[in-house]
Amino acid sequence: MKRRLGYKGSVIEARAHELRDGGYSAEFSVEEHDARGVTETQFYVPTTFATQESAIEAAIQTGELKIDTGFARGPIVANG
Repeated sequence: MKRRLGYKGSVIEARAHELRDGGYSAEFSVEEHDARGVTETQFYVPTTFATQESAIEAAIQTGELKIDTGFARGPIVANG
């Protein structure tokens, strides 16, 4: 499951994945669009969630926090 959301000029794409042992993992990317193209930076949320919806909501909230507080931009994968 995934959800895309515009936030302060960027796009957050939150994704949830079902785990084999139960629960869900969450990850998200922040896309920034400008004249040169799109820069996408990926992050992982280091928590297991009981439901898909809670994983997606956590990824969105963490994405908003990353945008609000700033982060190193680029294709490098970092911890949430």
